Amino acid sequence: MSILTRRAGLAVLAAIAFVSVPVRGVGSADAGVDPLAGLPVKRACPDTSKPGMVTCLALVRTDVTPQHGIQPQHAPTGLGARELRDAYRLPTATAGKGQTVAIINVFDDPKAESDLAVYRAQYGLPPCTTANGCFRKVNADGSTRLPHADTSWAEEMSLDLDMVSAACPNCRILLVEADEPSIPGLGQGVDTAVRLGAKYISNSYGGAESASAAASDFQHFDHPGVAITAASGDSGYGVLFPATAPHVTAVGGTTLSRASNARGWDETAWSGSGSGCSTQAPKPPWQKDTGCSRRTVADVAAVADPHTGVAVYDTFGFGGWQVVGGTSAAAPIIAGAYALAASLPGTGYAAAVPYAHPDKLHDIVQGSTGTCTPAYLCTAGPGYDGPTGLGTPDGVDAFRAGRAEASRVREAGVSWPALAAARPGPGAPAPRAVADHAVTGGAPARMAAAALRPLVNGGFETGSLAGWTSAGVVTGVTKDHPHSGRYAALLGYPDDPKKGDSVIRQNFTAVRGNRRLSFWYNVSCPDKVRYDWVTVSLRDDTTGVTSTVLPRTCTYYNTWEKAEAPVVGGHAYTLTLLSHDDGYFGDPTSAKFDDVTLS
Repeated sequence: MSILTRRAGLAVLAAIAFVSVPVRGVGSADAGVDPLAGLPVKRACPDTSKPGMVTCLALVRTDVTPQHGIQPQHAPTGLGARELRDAYRLPTATAGKGQTVAIINVFDDPKAESDLAVYRAQYGLPPCTTANGCFRKVNADGSTRLPHADTSWAEEMSLDLDMVSAACPNCRILLVEADEPSIPGLGQGVDTAVRLGAKYISNSYGGAESASAAASDFQHFDHPGVAITAASGDSGYGVLFPATAPHVTAVGGTTLSRASNARGWDETAWSGSGSGCSTQAPKPPWQKDTGCSRRTVADVAAVADPHTGVAVYDTFGFGGWQVVGGTSAAAPIIAGAYALAASLPGTGYAAAVPYAHPDKLHDIVQGSTGTCTPAYLCTAGPGYDGPTGLGTPDGVDAFRAGRAEASRVREAGVSWPALAAARPGPGAPAPRAVADHAVTGGAPARMAAAALRPLVNGGFETGSLAGWTSAGVVTGVTKDHPHSGRYAALLGYPDDPKKGDSVIRQNFTAVRGNRRLSFWYNVSCPDKVRYDWVTVSLRDDTTGVTSTVLPRTCTYYNTWEKAEAPVVGGHAYTLTLLSHDDGYFGDPTSAKFDDVTLS
C-alpha cells in the first residue's frame, strides 16, 4: 500500500459533513444514554478513535431551515449576540478593546471573514476585517500558508468566530488553522497564538485521554499569564483532552432560555456537558473538591444545549444561518469573558482566577449529565459541580485577577514538569509534593531554583542524556556521524518506526552575556510533515512566552543544519526537542541533535 493510499482515509473523513457517533470520554460508561439520541442534531465533524486525534464539538440542528444574508425583518433563529450579552451581563462600550482572542481550529474556511461580516452586521457589531487590523488568519506554524479547506471544521470555525464576536465585540480575532486534527498540530497552534501576542485562546475540540500522551502535549496548554479555554465535551458524563489539561479553563455546558424571573433567564446543566475525573492529569491546587484525586472537569460553563442553541452564519457548504450548540459554543464565550475582564495573573494561571470569585458567577443548581458517584461529578447543585463547575458568567468580575488574587494565583501555579513528577497512581490521593510545590511559590520558586542551573551536556559527550529529561517511545545517544565529538542525541528509530513522540527537554538559565542559543540537527524524515515531523521549542520560563526555534520539519536532508534563537541573560528557559512518528511501517522518522550551546 502506498503512503498516498494509506493517508486517503483522513481525507475521506474530513469530507464528511456530519456524523452521529458520539464522542465518549473517560467514565462515559456510567452515562447510560447518548444525550443526543433521537434528537434533530448532528455533529459537525467526523468522530475519531485514533489516539492523539480530536474532533470538533459543534452540534448543528437539522430541523432549522437555513436563511441567507442579513435578515432585516426577523432575527435569525437561535440566541443572538444581544441575548447572550444580556443573559451573562457582559459589558459593551469599549470593554475588550485592544485585546486579542485566538481561535484554534483545523483546516481552512475560505469564507470565514466574509461570513463573520454578515454575523456582525446582523447584530450591529463593529466590523472585524483584515483591512482594519481586527481579523487575522494564520497556519498553526504562524505562516500564511493555509491548510486545505474543509466544510465540517468550517462550521466549527463559524461558531467560534461568532461567539467571540458576540461576547467581546471590540476584541481582535486571531484565527489559527492547523493542518490536521491532532493534539500536536493544535498544540502548536496554541503556542503560535501565544507567540503572536494573544492572551485569550479558545479550543473547541477534544479527544480521549491517552496514557501514552507525551509531556509535550500538556506543555502546549501550559502558558502562565494566558487564559486558555477548552470545551468539556458533548456526550455527557466523561472527560476529554485538552479540557483535562491542568492549566486550562475547562468549559461545561448549560441549557439557557428566557424566563420571567429577576434575572430574565433560566439556566440548568445540559445533559450533554462533559464532566468527571481525569485519569491522567494531576489536580491543580485551586481545585478543592474531594471526589477526584486528579483533575476535575469542568471549571465554569455557558450555553451549549443545541435546543437553546446560538445563531451562527456559515455559507461554506451550508445555506447561511444555522442553530448550533455543543460546548464548542461555550468555550469561546468564556474566552471572550476573560478578554472583557482584561486582567490576568502575569506569572500565574488564569484557570485559577474564577476559584477566587465563585460568588460572582451564576450558580447552576439543576440538571445532570448521567449517573455517577459522588453525584456532584455529574449532577448540578449548590456550589461546585462537574457539569457546570463554579457556574456561568454574571458579568466578568469572576474572570478578573485583582492584585491580591494575582498573588494567590501565582502561589497556586504548578508547572507541568512538577505535576508529572508527582502524578499519583489510579485512585491515589494528591501527593504531598504537589502541595509543597504550591506552598513554596509555584513558578517563582521554580525560577529561583533554576537560577543555579547551567546548560549541561549539550554535546552529549557523556555518552548519555545526563542533564536532560526524556519522554516518548525512545530517546538515547548515537555514535553514528555526530556533528562533532563522539556522540549525538538520537530521537526516534532510524530503521523501525515507533508510534508517538520522542522528546528530550532541559531546563537551564542564561547567564549575563548570553545572547543566543544554537544547536545542530540532522533530520531523517521520508514522510510528509502532515504525518511525521521534528520540531524544537524554547520557553522563556521567566516571561511565560514559548517560541518555535525549529518549525515542524520533515525534509529528508540527512545532513547537519544549524538553528538558533535569542536568549536573555538571567532568564530561565525550557528547551524541548521533539520527533514525531505516526508509526506507519516503511517511513521511519528520526532526528539527531548535537552541540547545543549558549553564546
